[in-house]
Amino acid sequence: MGLFLFNSNKTMNTFFKSLQEKLVDIIAFALTLLSLGVIVQLLLGDKILGWDPVGNIQDAGSSFIGVIAMVALYLLFKRK
Repeated sequence: MGLFLFNSNKTMNTFFKSLQEKLVDIIAFALTLLSLGVIVQLLLGDKILGWDPVGNIQDAGSSFIGVIAMVALYLLFKRK
């Protein structure tokens, strides 16, 4: 019985590690698209196919600044 639980725990760890890697890849891709959208909009000065990334960031206001601060703190603590 103990051997079964050990194998199950190892399988779950593998699953969650794989899930974490996929989520990190998806978030990195989304941030890349957002950055590209902001740069293109700043260069063109107009919405991109109806998408307004700069306007969305400006509309978010202080909540967007809070998210940036939390990400910065997470990165600082992760490096230690």
